[in-house]
Amino acid sequence: MNKPYDSGLIVGRFQTFHKGHQRLVETGLTLCDRLLILVGSAQECGTVRNPLNIQTRIDMIRTVYDTDRIMIYGLSDMTDENDIRPEWGRYLLGNVDRYLYKAPELMIYGNDESRSRWFDVEDIKDTSEFIVNRGSLPISATMLRTMMVQDNRKDWMQWVDPRLHKMYDRIRTELMTVSYYQDMAKIF
Repeated sequence: MNKPYDSGLIVGRFQTFHKGHQRLVETGLTLCDRLLILVGSAQECGTVRNPLNIQTRIDMIRTVYDTDRIMIYGLSDMTDENDIRPEWGRYLLGNVDRYLYKAPELMIYGNDESRSRWFDVEDIKDTSEFIVNRGSLPISATMLRTMMVQDNRKDWMQWVDPRLHKMYDRIRTELMTVSYYQDMAKIF
């Protein structure tokens, strides 16, 4: 396709997939012939930080992007999500190699956290980084989950792609199986 990069990588939990995430994917599709999206914390669901199961999260992305240029796979945590060190980076790159058969040429992420600290410099010496400024999209998955707890469908809908609107009940039902969110709903 003659994009500047053959392969790009996006890593996130996507709890839930919103327009900020979508901006990352759009950037990847603009710059890369193919894009690998790894959905983190794949082994966990039903918790405060990871209420949605891996299939729901993949389904959200696939609902918005039905293209063979995007590969989407789950990525289980190596230890705990705050354990960011070069071993984590090598674990991540090992998983990337399973799907791309090489290191990604481009990593795409938001300006809310640097991914470069995940890696030893030598491990990503041939990988470029593209940081997408999300300042004009002041949204987070945490905010979206709060909107769903409040059953504020109208506000939620403005922050997600219209193709996801039909998934609202499925996502909210799954979210509300978590006792933390059930308790939160009692406050509202």
